[in-house]
Amino acid sequence: MLRFRFTQDSPDRDFKMKLAALLLAVAPLVSTAVMAAEQSRTLIANSVYCFKNGDWSDMVEASADRDEDAVMQLVNAGKCRMVTKAMKVMMVEPEEGGVGALILLPSGKTALTTEHFLRR
Repeated sequence: MLRFRFTQDSPDRDFKMKLAALLLAVAPLVSTAVMAAEQSRTLIANSVYCFKNGDWSDMVEASADRDEDAVMQLVNAGKCRMVTKAMKVMMVEPEEGGVGALILLPSGKTALTTEHFLRR
């Protein structure tokens, strides 16, 4: 371990203290930026997302049953949306146990989708 001894009035001490404070202040910002880059995804064109878990479950069931009317009902009611162009989103939580992946939309709203619609 490297140890430094400084007197109370040492100019090096002030510099090292300021440097340490700066590093402590900047470290969380750098780690946040790195995490954001790792969680950034592209929601591909012609994909679907829903705002509530129950609506997402209904969408998954309707898709499994190939029930286009039920899918369009959810979309027309504004409970789910279809993406016509690719869009940048943030992955909040990955898909797990039949529950869709939780994403953060550019507007700041959260939504559910499948990881099959997300690209790095």
